[in-house]
Amino acid sequence: MVKAAVALLRKIWRHIYRQIFRKNRTLTLPVPAHPRGQESGAVPGTFVSPPEPQRALLEELTENVVSRLPDMDCRERGARGMAKLRDLVGDLPASADHHHSEPYGLLRHSLEVALKMLEEFEKMLFADVPPNAAVIKIPADSRQLQYLCFLAGLGHDLGKLFDMDLRAGDRRWSPLHETYAEFLRHIEVEPVLMWNEDRVRGSHAQFSPWLMHHLLSPADIRFIGLERLRQLTAALTGTHGGDQSTPLARVVSKLDQESVEQAAPEWMTKRPDSKVNQFIHALRDLISEGQLSVNTPGAPVYVTGDKAAVVVPRSISVSRDFLRRENNLRLPSNHHLYDLLAQAEVVEADGNRQCVKRIRVPGKRGPVELSALIFNQDTIIPQGILPTLPKVTFEPVPEEPKPVIAVSPDVPKSTAAGEPLG
Repeated sequence: MVKAAVALLRKIWRHIYRQIFRKNRTLTLPVPAHPRGQESGAVPGTFVSPPEPQRALLEELTENVVSRLPDMDCRERGARGMAKLRDLVGDLPASADHHHSEPYGLLRHSLEVALKMLEEFEKMLFADVPPNAAVIKIPADSRQLQYLCFLAGLGHDLGKLFDMDLRAGDRRWSPLHETYAEFLRHIEVEPVLMWNEDRVRGSHAQFSPWLMHHLLSPADIRFIGLERLRQLTAALTGTHGGDQSTPLARVVSKLDQESVEQAAPEWMTKRPDSKVNQFIHALRDLISEGQLSVNTPGAPVYVTGDKAAVVVPRSISVSRDFLRRENNLRLPSNHHLYDLLAQAEVVEADGNRQCVKRIRVPGKRGPVELSALIFNQDTIIPQGILPTLPKVTFEPVPEEPKPVIAVSPDVPKSTAAGEPLG
């Protein structure tokens, strides 16, 4: 019985996947490696399937999203919505030089956030259920609310299409009036993608609801109802606002950031123009040239085994001046840089992304404690200088446990699950 049910689900999933990725349905444009501009080299009006491993990743994401929807009706409706998303965004990136800037980046990021929204809904739905409960009372409109969460995740970044200037000869794409697939069907020259120079960070959220008509069908609107439709609009516009005024907007914003952070190691360490790479290359150059000494008394850099400690803020100030002088580049503020390094996973950090650690090094009058960033040694230390380094070591200073604040049982505790999305 179980095997038959699993086989049926697999058959349904293969059918849904073919609907989303079948040939000659969605016409896509391989975005250039540097999506600020350049022609693509694609033949206009032709379909290009995602290369491996992107195809496997998109397939897995889509399958996981479908499996999280509550019933077959919602799964079929959701599959159609994801197929429409594929038509709308094709293989466009989610950003010019930030997260998910690779081909299919916007599609991947949208699917990731939609999946996270469904996972978060399940957490909230079952948060107050006793572990041994035999019967789970499900709210009457839980299916509609769950589908609303899916739609909010799927469409939260659609406004980014207005940040792009996509042209083919004299024809310019208008995402408000046609999908990306429709645009490609009507061009005869290679399209060129540019990013609008006057785009404002986060402002795309105001335009995301304008493009939801490409994803929503009349059946979708009837299913969630007009009140939920208003909530969807408020959630989409509020995801990048300062207040994120609705509970649903706050959840989308949090999960959007999670998707960004999970992609951080990939784009931060591979893109040469990322601030993380600029800082690391500055450290390596300064160490190679002897401007940042290593393992000497009062040095800003120490190496022990496979770890390297970079004393801050001293080393950042030297790197900042070096980059400005050599390449006219600017590093972000120290705290922002710490956050970027932790996101990129190139420094040691705790669960709260705190990466500035205390270390103890030898001093003229005894051990000295300093603040430092801890890298893998080969990330910043040129291997040729290792045999020449003095045998000076550093050791981490154990963190003192934080005091536990007792909470009176009479004081009610607020939880994310206790705040309704509606």
